[in-house]
Amino acid sequence: MKEQIDTLPVNEAFESGDECPFCVLERQSEQRALRYVIGPGASYMEPDVRAATDSKGFCRQHFKRLYDYGNSLGNALVMQTYFVGLQKELENEIEGLELPGKRGLFSKKPQEEMSILQWAERKTGSCFLCDRLEYNMDRYYTTFFYLIKDGEFRKKAENCKGFCMHHFTELLQQARTKLPNGQIEWFYETVCALMKENLARVQGDLDWFIDKFDYRNASAPWKNSKDAVSRSMQKLQGGYPADPPFKQD
Repeated sequence: MKEQIDTLPVNEAFESGDECPFCVLERQSEQRALRYVIGPGASYMEPDVRAATDSKGFCRQHFKRLYDYGNSLGNALVMQTYFVGLQKELENEIEGLELPGKRGLFSKKPQEEMSILQWAERKTGSCFLCDRLEYNMDRYYTTFFYLIKDGEFRKKAENCKGFCMHHFTELLQQARTKLPNGQIEWFYETVCALMKENLARVQGDLDWFIDKFDYRNASAPWKNSKDAVSRSMQKLQGGYPADPPFKQD
């Protein structure tokens, strides 16, 4: 299959030798998104971008990523306009709030009391970067299911180290709507076999890492276990726990 600009990242991820090709893609996508929001291009100064970040805000994890990136002034400007909108919305919610009277033990909460709670849940449950990352990852899953029609790519997939449990779950969910006809049997046989084989491999590395702390194995080689803890964490939930913070150049 001829290489295209939208298939290149997926092909490269499956050639990387990583514990999970989709972790590679997710890290790249998140770093691009961080640069887009707060990086040298100053996208946060564009009115449409600021309107989107003011509307969505950021989750706790991505606030930490933005802070670690290092553009303090950019972060301050983004939060400044977000705070303005947040306080206006809060004032409107408070003005429309009717405090309930004394209720019986089993009475239902009035709708007025719930509205401010629903507003707060919406505000803390949305994230501009999470949405952008989800959109990009969905495109990568679509590309993966497109590429498995090609025999050369299927060989790359069959020879990869499987996936983390997070992205394995996502693949199973995406397969229900994106798997091409005729690929169902290959997909389940291949992916499940990869998971079984590579979870056992990583556990073996973890076991040997632990055994190395036995004085009787002090002079034995580490084999492939020196980074077993971080790779095991990645295999279980995805991501790269050993990565340093992603910072601006």
